[in-house]
Amino acid sequence: MKCFSTLAAASLLGLATAVDMSAYVAGEGVDAEFKNYLDVLYYEAELSTATTGFTDFFIPNGKLIVRGRTATGSADILAFKQQLMPPNGNKHWNHLPNVTTVVEDSAERKTFHVLGLIDTTYDGGNCSRAYYVSEFPIQKRVDGTIDFTPKKGNLIEYNDIDINPLVSPTDIPCE
Repeated sequence: MKCFSTLAAASLLGLATAVDMSAYVAGEGVDAEFKNYLDVLYYEAELSTATTGFTDFFIPNGKLIVRGRTATGSADILAFKQQLMPPNGNKHWNHLPNVTTVVEDSAERKTFHVLGLIDTTYDGGNCSRAYYVSEFPIQKRVDGTIDFTPKKGNLIEYNDIDINPLVSPTDIPCE
């Protein structure tokens, strides 16, 4: 019985930290494989203890851009991520991506444009919501295709173009 309780708790913990992809809609030109890539990327972004699980997505000089601040390279990206999502686990995100389109498709890269909601909960506080617009340029292989295997070091930028409202917590309650 104790084993079952431990397994049940572990399963519930996994569900609590899962990205909500239920409203995801892929527009014209969006590869079906991008959905899983984005799901895993957001999972790692939401995981307060993530280190290389998050930074391994990026090319060596990749960029994380949030609210006008740019972090370049793995060490800087990780330090910035830990400022946004403290590793002590007292802050929790849940990304809810929806409309996803392609804004650039060249020989070298393909850029995905994602609209969505992000719920933020602080331990002991309420859940609040913001709207976001993000772009994800992904580097193509020499043959012009994309390897959508997560953590392959092909993400050029994780660019939060717009977050509204800019403050966290917001005055918009989570649903």
